[in-house]
Amino acid sequence: MKILIPVLGFARTGGYRVLSELASAWLRQGHEVAFLSPDSSGEPYFPTRATLLWVNGNGAVGAERRNRPGPSGRYHLQALFRGLRRIGHQYDVILANQSLTAWPVALAACGGARKFYYVQAYEPEYYANTRTMRGYLLAAASALTYHLPLARIVNASLYLRHRNLRASSVVPPGIDLSIFKPAQARRKLETAETIVLGCIGRPEPEKGTIYVLRAFEELSRTDRRFLLRVAFGNLPAGWKHERCEVVVPRNDHELADYYRSLDILIAPGTAQHGAPHYPVLEGWACGVPVVTTGYMGATARTAWMVRNRDVASICAAVKEIVADPMARRQRSDEGQVVARAHSWDRVADQMLAVINDARRAR
Repeated sequence: MKILIPVLGFARTGGYRVLSELASAWLRQGHEVAFLSPDSSGEPYFPTRATLLWVNGNGAVGAERRNRPGPSGRYHLQALFRGLRRIGHQYDVILANQSLTAWPVALAACGGARKFYYVQAYEPEYYANTRTMRGYLLAAASALTYHLPLARIVNASLYLRHRNLRASSVVPPGIDLSIFKPAQARRKLETAETIVLGCIGRPEPEKGTIYVLRAFEELSRTDRRFLLRVAFGNLPAGWKHERCEVVVPRNDHELADYYRSLDILIAPGTAQHGAPHYPVLEGWACGVPVVTTGYMGATARTAWMVRNRDVASICAAVKEIVADPMARRQRSDEGQVVARAHSWDRVADQMLAVINDARRAR
């Protein structure tokens, strides 16, 4: 099968990792996979073995990128549309993957290629919180993409019927289990001299970083064993603590090392519970006990569930984890089972099964 993945450009956000990993898995299975990107983009941040095709504003497609800095968003859309018209008919499947790529994919004539739209987590609200005229226009354009004639696939059941989004198939995200894997030994927290809490620092209020910081302040006031490691920083202006360390992983290997350095991972996001959340999946894969408000796969069997925006609830969960080694082991083991179901080969197989079912039903 020949699969084309158009992108507006390559970025460092998790959605692009998903695309790179899917492409690599499909290549291992013997399929042909290519990315089509405007020539204004940089090289992929997440490595991929897929073919890279670059298109300019006139629709000329080539294997070499001409670095064209700073063109308008209109240039990106025009380049993709014209590039798809030129080469789309050469492919069996075209996979739109972000709301703005859905427009050129839907509108370009691509012969007999079957067109799909993979809607990843948080996309339905990506532009909604941008309080500018440009943000409102982008939010409207994004919302309208859910009515385009594309077969929609979402990455969590939550999005099958979410606002104006309707989809018929679910394919979850994956993780690289050769990188995200447990440490060889587990620490005995009930007798440890230090207990390391951790979270992924994010500036968006709905990610809940502030509630981790407040819970840590409360816990460390009464128990000096607690330390905090925040990945990537993004701390509130003026916030600091002598027992808090910022860690900036440069790649997935260092990110996995970060998770394995923790005794407890806290992921208290406040929105879209039931959606995939990479820190939760990656923490489980690394054997770390997880405290969360309820992302995909999180139950009372796999994690310590806490209330939304509730610092006291987070503190109570952390104390329970420290005091109960049996629950700590059992839930961490169950979390690893969930993580193993998200290997990239499994996820790639699921996506191909959805695609093949849709193609047969035409």
